[in-house]
Amino acid sequence: MIGIIFATEMEAQPFLDRGGPEGVVTVICGMGMEAARIATEELIEKYDITTIINAGVCGALINRIERGAVYRVSMVSTEHLKAGVNVGIGIGLKRLVTVDEPVFEPKRKKELSKYGELVDMEGYAVARVCEAHNIPCILIKGVTDFGDGSGKADIQQHIASVSETVAEKVDGASRSVATKRDAPSTLKKLRSFTKVEHTIFSLPLLFAGAWLGAGGMPSIKVLLLIALVGLGARTFGMAINRIFDKNIDAKNPRTKNRELPSGKLTLAQGYGVALVGIVIYFVGCVLLGTTVLKLSLVPLVPLALYSLLKRFTPLCHYGIGICLGLAPLGAFVAVTNSLVFTPEVVLLAIFTFCWISGFDIIYALMDIDFDRENKIRSIPAALGASGAQLVAAITHLVSFAALVLLWMSVGGTFSFMALLVSAGAFGAAYLQSIPVHVRFFPISAIAGIAGALVVLLG
Repeated sequence: MIGIIFATEMEAQPFLDRGGPEGVVTVICGMGMEAARIATEELIEKYDITTIINAGVCGALINRIERGAVYRVSMVSTEHLKAGVNVGIGIGLKRLVTVDEPVFEPKRKKELSKYGELVDMEGYAVARVCEAHNIPCILIKGVTDFGDGSGKADIQQHIASVSETVAEKVDGASRSVATKRDAPSTLKKLRSFTKVEHTIFSLPLLFAGAWLGAGGMPSIKVLLLIALVGLGARTFGMAINRIFDKNIDAKNPRTKNRELPSGKLTLAQGYGVALVGIVIYFVGCVLLGTTVLKLSLVPLVPLALYSLLKRFTPLCHYGIGICLGLAPLGAFVAVTNSLVFTPEVVLLAIFTFCWISGFDIIYALMDIDFDRENKIRSIPAALGASGAQLVAAITHLVSFAALVLLWMSVGGTFSFMALLVSAGAFGAAYLQSIPVHVRFFPISAIAGIAGALVVLLG
């Protein structure tokens, strides 16, 4: 199902008159980011949405744009939160800034032009919700005015004709999406299922553990094998987690579109992914030597079981902390073939354990109501949002304290800069103006990578 969101009836009517392809539901959300956010959430919850198109009129922030022109958007942001959402790649696409009030003053227009060429009042909210639900989003905007003193009159004069042009573009885009939606590649579905790209952000912590074991840079061969083991372990863990949580995910509006509950992948395919991950993991362990192979079952236990913890204890977030906290220790063993850990690698493991555990608590804030209704154990469900963020903050203070001690042992000027970046990311995790899913990713990744760089740049 394709969801199409317009702010006003006047913008939507030309498209509604066209009819559009089958499998399209059109919503008029009202003006403003909050109205757009609510409408997008409700659309996703009510229908099996595969793509959302937000369309309508906008203002131009630079004079070389023509009135009546219709553009696809490449990135949308707000003036307060510069971390935008990427919604398109291609030649001729424009950047969009979403604001709370219409722009009719040249001074305001000039300020906003630093962030984009177009301005609207809904696009960012729609794109953020789509990003949180892993749903593709297309923004199509037609220019009615230039954000100056004549803006109100220009909108009234040109909204009808521009909306006709927008409707034509939306009709073409929706038909194009409709022809492609029924046959997403298996590779794309598997990539989404395993979130392979997220593995990249855990590799620096593995490499940091190896670095401490070698007293410097290990051989390229060892680093590649460690990366292989990390990829296999994470693939196995993610697949098992999604398999165990299939029925829970199906009930949760936020996760019901995931591959297993939505039927995009079968349970057999899910187990197949887990099997591939475990094979990759053991191949890497064998190539890293006897000591690693003997200990190879140790990380698999928490990887296989941590997703079950939410059925029994609100401390489940620390289960994933154990999984990732073992990573630098395992890399250390891969290099040294010894279980005699140095204080530095222990501090790195503590940092990693508390870093991801705290961010997992923050991530669970998105499901606090669902968890309570379905008796899912989590710290937010048990303590509420404020209590959960306090626990997460204490956990992160321990993490950062371990990182400071680590820097005092191995660090230098460049690693101190990484320490400051990590501190900034930890702080950003508690800014309420930043959406929870953004605080979890990419902010958590920034904190973790910077923590690893404290070692790698030391």
